[in-house]
Amino acid sequence: MHLNRVCVALNDIQTIITKMKAEEEVALRQLQQELDDNFKSIFDRYGRNGIPLGELRVEINERALMEHIPVERMNYLLQRADRDADQHVTYREFSRMMTEDLTKEERKLFPRMMRTAIASLIPRREREDFIANYNCCPPPIFIPLISAVEIAVFIVYVFDLKKNNIETTSTTGVALYSPLVYKPTRRYEAWRFLTYMLMHQGYLHIISNIGFQLLFGTTLEIVHKWWRVGLVYLLGVIAGGLAHSISDHNVSLVGASGGVYAILGAHVAAIVINWKEMNYKCLDPNEMQDNVCFGIGRILLSAPVRLAIILLLVVPDLSVAIYRRVTEPAANKIGVTAHLGGFLAGVMLGIVILKNVNTLTWEKALGWVTLAIYLAFVAFCCLFNALYEGYPPTDWTALA
Repeated sequence: MHLNRVCVALNDIQTIITKMKAEEEVALRQLQQELDDNFKSIFDRYGRNGIPLGELRVEINERALMEHIPVERMNYLLQRADRDADQHVTYREFSRMMTEDLTKEERKLFPRMMRTAIASLIPRREREDFIANYNCCPPPIFIPLISAVEIAVFIVYVFDLKKNNIETTSTTGVALYSPLVYKPTRRYEAWRFLTYMLMHQGYLHIISNIGFQLLFGTTLEIVHKWWRVGLVYLLGVIAGGLAHSISDHNVSLVGASGGVYAILGAHVAAIVINWKEMNYKCLDPNEMQDNVCFGIGRILLSAPVRLAIILLLVVPDLSVAIYRRVTEPAANKIGVTAHLGGFLAGVMLGIVILKNVNTLTWEKALGWVTLAIYLAFVAFCCLFNALYEGYPPTDWTALA
């Protein structure tokens, strides 16, 4: 009789234990789902390395989030979270700590505390660290799309020229009869100040332009997004066309160089308004010790290195083009002023249009000034085109 009672009691205890385990498993699954919903996307923004442990600890201390958990216990939990001792907490490490190391009471408090700390940490990091703003959401769209359009137009006119027994070579072959080409005699067709970017003279011309804009334009889009880069590119093309129209009164214009140089100018603008943020921890010895490759990457992406690369590309190219323009005006066919106009437009418009991760008062003022200069330039060019009498006679014939 007593033995039966003991067996029943043991069965009851076993049932209770099984039920508690089942409830614990359900609670852990719910907790894991809550972590996935609230924290995984935040950790993803930090990349594979995870959140720096030191920054997380500082944020928790500054926000007085340890009122309900003793300092020693908090430090122990954060240390436990960094299981591989790399001074970073990945989402996997964070999730393991939350499900394995916390008591039931701590699980009620800890998610709210960590959410508050991490949520305030991300905007601060993005304001201080330019690299933290690199993400592919949305991915580069404008530069790949406009490049595809330019290639398609080039191919169409290659076949169209071939029908007229004109071969396209590395440096020759452009359909000057196209309604897309800027022509001094048809300046009243205002779309030509933009659509000339779709036409190119020879394979080398389009290959170099597409290569440069894919290399420098897509990297710009990763931070500043396609709508900002697209606006700077198109307005740079227009500025290049207008600059060419007031300096080369008798010369047609083709090529996307105005847009390409606007992209290069926009890089300079991004460096100017984000100088401090681009240099974030680039010479920090701790950064180099934690991850040598990442530390070297910071140096290579720092503001002085970026500026040196852009200037090494732009200054020699423009200098040679200007020199040839002066010494060999008859032989030189490069639209120097289109390049220069696009570049300056990229600088001026980039300051006001591109993403400024930590806007300062003087940067806002500079943006208004550069925008005013750009608009004044456009207005001057429009008046010059309308009033100057040195252009060739206007061709009023209808398009074929």
